[in-house]
Amino acid sequence: MHNLKTLFIIWHIVLAFLLDQFPFISTYYGLFIILLGTYYILGKPDSTGKYPLSFAAYIVGVEVLLRMTGAGLFWEFGKYAVIYFLLLGIIREKKKIQIFTPILYYFFLLLPAIVIVPFNTFNLWRQDVAFNLSGPATLMLCSMYFFNQTINKKALGHILFYITLPIVSMAVYNILTMPNLAAYHFLPYSDFDTSGGYGPNQVSTTFGLGIAGLILSQVLKLNLTGSKIIDILVLITFFALGLITFSRGGIFATVIAFSCAISFYIFHDQKKMQIISKGFGILTVSVIVWIAMVSLTDGVITQRYGLDRNEYGDRFILDLTGRAEIYKIDLEIFIDHIFTGVGPGQAKELREQYGYGQKVAAHTEYSRMLAEHGLLGLLSFLILIAVSSYQLTKSCSPDTKFIKILFGLLALLTMSHSAMRLAMPSFIYGFLFSKYTEEI
Repeated sequence: MHNLKTLFIIWHIVLAFLLDQFPFISTYYGLFIILLGTYYILGKPDSTGKYPLSFAAYIVGVEVLLRMTGAGLFWEFGKYAVIYFLLLGIIREKKKIQIFTPILYYFFLLLPAIVIVPFNTFNLWRQDVAFNLSGPATLMLCSMYFFNQTINKKALGHILFYITLPIVSMAVYNILTMPNLAAYHFLPYSDFDTSGGYGPNQVSTTFGLGIAGLILSQVLKLNLTGSKIIDILVLITFFALGLITFSRGGIFATVIAFSCAISFYIFHDQKKMQIISKGFGILTVSVIVWIAMVSLTDGVITQRYGLDRNEYGDRFILDLTGRAEIYKIDLEIFIDHIFTGVGPGQAKELREQYGYGQKVAAHTEYSRMLAEHGLLGLLSFLILIAVSSYQLTKSCSPDTKFIKILFGLLALLTMSHSAMRLAMPSFIYGFLFSKYTEEI
């Protein structure tokens, strides 16, 4: 298995070089994943049911890579692919999904607002609905698929390994497409040039996911790549590349989620010194990477993170790239359309009329739910928070609690700064509902 993992890693490094030279193959690669996943899930023996989750996890990791390399696939490909693989798993295993009713209500409460969406053309109507509701639909199915499913150490390692593989490709691709950093003039703003030419927020969010998976592997001794040294090297690479996108959301969300998870772990695990030493090791690596980034960017990154007392540092709390203004406007839209909301996707244009200055999509799923779904959106939001709180506070082993806090909080925080643009928060939110064996 170790040799096979090494071959997979080498292939994904080669894949990055191929995508750099021949970006058109990204479309075919995306389709190839679908065909390969279909063949394995429906045609290969799978007594443990690992294939549906492995291929769904791979899609979560590869989604941004396909987008940044210009794959000619529809925008919601990642979410629909995750749904597709999990549905195939249900068909193959003849699995009876145990309906977790609150999550069902969370999604169904968002559906009535569809009737408000203008039906100028079917294609535009479909785009508005799909862009805004495919994320909640994915979250609902992932939650039900994971619900009460038992995941052991090996299975968890598989899932995280297949998430990590395409992020390795993305990291190599970013490095290949970066400008000469030694001569590059950094500014304290999100940087497309250092993000593979794609949206820094989504790139840093994906690196944040990779960091979370690798940190968990260190704490729980999973060794995703088969080598602790390689795990640490990949972790350092992801952290450095996540920082240099200059998009704060992905890194902040991971740091907060990990801090909460490890804090609980330290206070509830018997091997406190071992956990503290691992935490100290991760902290040391993080500090070294941070110092290196400060040096590389001539201190500009400290301005971006509000650690330098200048005009950027002073504005750190208030300047969230316009997000605070969007939140405020969404609340105004909610109050003005409190009963029905304005319909999925319709707040994008209204935000300009309410004073934002231009059309802009929501950056947080929560304010979008209020503005576009009204009171039913508020009820759906409360259900989501209540379900999350219940799952996070349930009595379970320290290892299980660590997994749930890390990925549950990461999912919720990602939805707060990047809405549901990616399949990632919906998929990892499902981790809240599984049963993890004590051998983890």
